[in-house]
Amino acid sequence: MTMVPSGPTALQVQPLPAFEDNYIWLLHDGRAAWVVDPGDAAPVLAALRNLGLPLTGIFITHHHGDHVGGVAALRAAFGCRVVGPKREALPVAAEAVDDGDVVEALGQRWRVLHVPGHTAGHVAYVNEPAAGPTRWL
Repeated sequence: MTMVPSGPTALQVQPLPAFEDNYIWLLHDGRAAWVVDPGDAAPVLAALRNLGLPLTGIFITHHHGDHVGGVAALRAAFGCRVVGPKREALPVAAEAVDDGDVVEALGQRWRVLHVPGHTAGHVAYVNEPAAGPTRWL
């Protein structure tokens, strides 16, 4: 687990193994959680149950099924916010973000960067904490 310093509580980043060769990233501050690219809802639901946390949001980086396959089930379970790249044809409804946009999540600012390569509309989310190192997702 990685700790990202940020104000009074540290943001925790936990990898959740998915499929045979992938990870879903769980971000939480001890009160609420967001996930990045949940291709499968099951490991996310298990981790949230274990931590006793609600899911308040989902970051999507690109449209591939192994990154969005669990979004609909997680949104149905938690009614959470879903944020995804404007330049991708996502199979789920999401708040469209593009290069330079800022998303507020878990008391943090996350700047959106358009990083085409893996897919044409791929984005990254860069944590811009008030203090401490910048983190990428």
